[in-house]
Amino acid sequence: MKALSLVCASIALAFSGFSHSADIDRNNIQQIGPVATITSQTLSAGSHSDALSANLAAALAQDNDDIRIFGQDYPWQSATAAADKGWLGYKVQLSVDRFTQGTLTVNGLNAPKIFLNGTLFNAANEAKLKLPSGDHQVLILADGNDTETDFSLDWQGETDIDAPSFSQTKTQRVSAEKLFDSEVITSLNLSPNGKYLLQTKSHYPANNDNKPVAVTELIDTSDKEVIYRWQDSAPASAAWSNNSKQLAYVADNQIQLLTVSDISIDIAATDMENVSNLHWYGDNVLFSWQKPFKADEKATNKRFKALEDRWSYWRNNSQIYLLDKDSGFIRQLTDGELSSNLVDSHIDNNTLLLTRNPVDYKQPAHGLTQLVELNLADLTETQIGEYRTFNSATYTDDGMYIMAGPDFMNGLGVQDPKVVVNNYDGQLYWRDANGKVIALSKDFDPAIGGAAKLSNDDLVLRVGEGDRGQLYLFDLSKKRFSKISAGMDMVNRYSVASDLSKPVIAYAGTSATVPQKAYFMKSGKKSLLFDSKAASYADTRLGKIEDFDFTNKHGHNIDGRVYLPVDFDANKQYPALVYYYGGTSPVTRNFTGRWPFNLWAAKGYVVYVLQPNGATGYGQAFSGRHVNAWGDYSADDIIEGTQAFLKEHTFVDPRRVGNMGASYGGFMTMYLATKTDIFAASMAHAGISNLSAYWGHGWWGYGYSGVASKGSFPWNNRDLYVDHSPLYHADKINTPMLLLHGNADTNVPVGESHYMYTALKMLDKPVELIEFNGQDHHINGRQARFDWWDATLAWFDLHLKDEPQWWNTLYPETKE
Repeated sequence: MKALSLVCASIALAFSGFSHSADIDRNNIQQIGPVATITSQTLSAGSHSDALSANLAAALAQDNDDIRIFGQDYPWQSATAAADKGWLGYKVQLSVDRFTQGTLTVNGLNAPKIFLNGTLFNAANEAKLKLPSGDHQVLILADGNDTETDFSLDWQGETDIDAPSFSQTKTQRVSAEKLFDSEVITSLNLSPNGKYLLQTKSHYPANNDNKPVAVTELIDTSDKEVIYRWQDSAPASAAWSNNSKQLAYVADNQIQLLTVSDISIDIAATDMENVSNLHWYGDNVLFSWQKPFKADEKATNKRFKALEDRWSYWRNNSQIYLLDKDSGFIRQLTDGELSSNLVDSHIDNNTLLLTRNPVDYKQPAHGLTQLVELNLADLTETQIGEYRTFNSATYTDDGMYIMAGPDFMNGLGVQDPKVVVNNYDGQLYWRDANGKVIALSKDFDPAIGGAAKLSNDDLVLRVGEGDRGQLYLFDLSKKRFSKISAGMDMVNRYSVASDLSKPVIAYAGTSATVPQKAYFMKSGKKSLLFDSKAASYADTRLGKIEDFDFTNKHGHNIDGRVYLPVDFDANKQYPALVYYYGGTSPVTRNFTGRWPFNLWAAKGYVVYVLQPNGATGYGQAFSGRHVNAWGDYSADDIIEGTQAFLKEHTFVDPRRVGNMGASYGGFMTMYLATKTDIFAASMAHAGISNLSAYWGHGWWGYGYSGVASKGSFPWNNRDLYVDHSPLYHADKINTPMLLLHGNADTNVPVGESHYMYTALKMLDKPVELIEFNGQDHHINGRQARFDWWDATLAWFDLHLKDEPQWWNTLYPETKE
């Protein structure tokens, strides 16, 4: 009788057009148990019931096969109508291709608890679910059967479009939680002899109040065995001794020394608050010690000393100290109003390399770096030089490497003097013992981002090569760069054995559609240290990726890639999202991050990512087109690229294409809206709408503009600062515009979005502004990140899929 009534109700509701009802087929429900282990309390009883259930649910949610409980195996199997005494678990996958709302009702179970995607949703027999497109797992734990009612799971949709499919499928499309929460390696630190590795892993466990858990391990690289582990008090600023016998680090406001041979820990110094940047100097330890600036608590105002005073930390003062680890005596090595930053040391010469940054706005980029050599014998200083572009320096036996932009030392690294270069395009230089400097990478197109020196003075470099991050070996004797085959698109972190002459490297990174892997490489052979795919994504379905380059009207090759939706069908018509930065950095091929292309593809979008003119890693001429352009080249590339993309990809509906970008990319989004109506909806995160305001107010506005607007100011280049500002062309914007901004953004102040919001509101143009409370330029908090992603995708679902339900659920006061 019950089955008949459900069928009748479903038919009636379907005909009414108001809702969708279904009794979920038991063949699509998995059951575990009954588990009859004797306990003094049932799952739902006792003061720790929620914690016990959550712990069990976390294990059951991830396990698709058997689970072993107190020595007995319990398999997942199709749900049965009845069960003997003991607790029960049920699991079903709900798949939806649009935002779906409805009520899940549990019948025939005692004290059920409903978990959605591993998190407790409701301790009741009913759950009102709001499901974004994707695959969702419902897990139910119960004390046992209700003997008076048959077991069933029922779905009641709010309308006839709220109709999920149910299955026992063991694979899922990637989710936001998976991308953010999964365990990854966050740091690697290889001992100089290559025998030991210090690595830190971090993940966000379920039900941990949005807090990460980090574990640092000391590993023997020969057998990958863990020698020692930190969790509650992770080592910070860790540094290996030159002989690889000891590890110095900061923990609990102490400098601690771990001796590897017997895993003993000694306290070398206490009361070490605000200590960082540990660095061994022979048998002793150099470190930086910061004194935070403390304002007068009675002060009602602040007089600025310089433009840098907008930085909250600028008045903090950091100096260099040397710790004698045997006696505990600490010797102060530097002093002064300017902070001293330790760059490197040369124990044979008894010297240190330091940098200082005096206030100086005379030349672009309106900052100055002093490179200073400190003699530790008498603490005398020799200034090596003052530079407008400078990244780092590294001692060698008879000279030093310097990394800086092409303009270093009056353009020593410039390929073509007719090109106004982009000084974010990192270059490598050599300074010999006599002070002569030569450019080493002038004809090397990848942008050099970091370097680690080997014992023979060769370098292992991390470079930006187009939209990839790769490792290269620089052979000093041959002045030659050679690529190290890392086997991934993006090497995000690496460490080398500095006491060896051949590269021994630990590194971690991702590819565009491959989660993080980490390897230990010796003699060119790799051994796996960590595989996030096996650990967290084994049951995850991802879409495919294809390269898509085109040649623009100037004859420049514009690099791009296309992410296809999961379960792609070339016979369908898809909406598309176009993403770019347009500033000086390429959009790299990371698997995840703040811009989760794989997630967008899982939500049913074709995603086109392109690298317009101005990006580093494609040569100096290409990156130089960023300077004094502010959209001139990049807007044309994005429009032309989108047109070429649509022509080539006929499965994309040209009427349903959205675009988005952040920071400079947010500027590009607003700027594009003044130039074209090719996009059906746009999103600008932390975008710049008024170049003069950003130049004068953003924390790094004047400095960044010293590179991006070199030699141009509001008083001498009105065309750039006014005519290139989207605000002054707001009347040309017709595309619906979503403006997202953290209201604690120091880089691009939130007013930049307010200017555009005010203009578009006054013009009665379609616009939305959403502020994220307490968030800076990057939305980093876990829940804030999810809310940010949801707002973005709901906006595009509204305009590109004609699906307003998600947006109206998030922001119900919005009128359509």
